[in-house]
Amino acid sequence: MKKRTVFLSFLILTLLTSLMMSGCMLPFLGNEPVVIVSDYKSTAIVGVLYNYQVEVDDDGKTELVFELVVAPEGMTIDRSTGLVSWTPTESQIGEHEVNIKVSDGWYKDNQEFSIEVSQIKLSSISVVPTTMSFTSANSNKSIESITAYYTDGSSKVLEKTDCSYVSSKTTVAIVSTVGVVTAKAKGNTTVTVSYTEEGITKSATITVNVTIPTAGGG
Repeated sequence: MKKRTVFLSFLILTLLTSLMMSGCMLPFLGNEPVVIVSDYKSTAIVGVLYNYQVEVDDDGKTELVFELVVAPEGMTIDRSTGLVSWTPTESQIGEHEVNIKVSDGWYKDNQEFSIEVSQIKLSSISVVPTTMSFTSANSNKSIESITAYYTDGSSKVLEKTDCSYVSSKTTVAIVSTVGVVTAKAKGNTTVTVSYTEEGITKSATITVNVTIPTAGGG
C-alpha cells in the first residue's frame, strides 16, 4: 500500500511539473476569480431592442466566455463581449427569468434576474399654453400644441382633432373640437384637454381668465 501511495504521489507530481513546463498551468497561477459587477435592466418594451452589457471584475489573464444559461426565446449574448440583445414580442408580455454565466476557464460567476416585458403605454399629455387671458368678448385663441408622452420615454405631437375639449364654465369661455377657445363673459374657467390611446385616457388643463367689461361698463 505504501509503495502504491508513493507511486501515485510521484505520478501526480510528474504530471503537474509537465503541465507547468508546457505552460498549461501558467494562466491558473495567480489567476483571480471572475465576478459580474454590472447592474441588469429589469424592464423591456415590446418591439424595442433591449441591450444589456455584462461587465465583470477580472484580472484579464485568461479569455472570458459568456453564456445564457436561462433566457427567453430570441435573447442572445455575444460569447466574447457579454452584450445581451433581445427584442421582445407581444406574446412575451410578462416576466422572464434570465441566468448569465461568465467563465475564465478556471473560475465562473452567474447573475440571475428577471425582466418584466410590457407594451409602450400612454403616460401623460401636456398642452401649450397652460394659461389664456382675454380682454374682449368673442375673441379667440388656438391651443398651440398637445404632446403625448409614453412609458418608454418617447413622445409625439398630437393632432388637435384627435383630442377632446371641455370648458368647466361655458358662460365664460367655450372651446371648439379643434382646440379654439372663445371668450364669452368675464370670469375664470378651466379647459380640459383629453386624449385616449389603447384604452388609456390622459388629460391636461388650461386656465382661462376673461376680464372683458360687463354690460353697461360695470
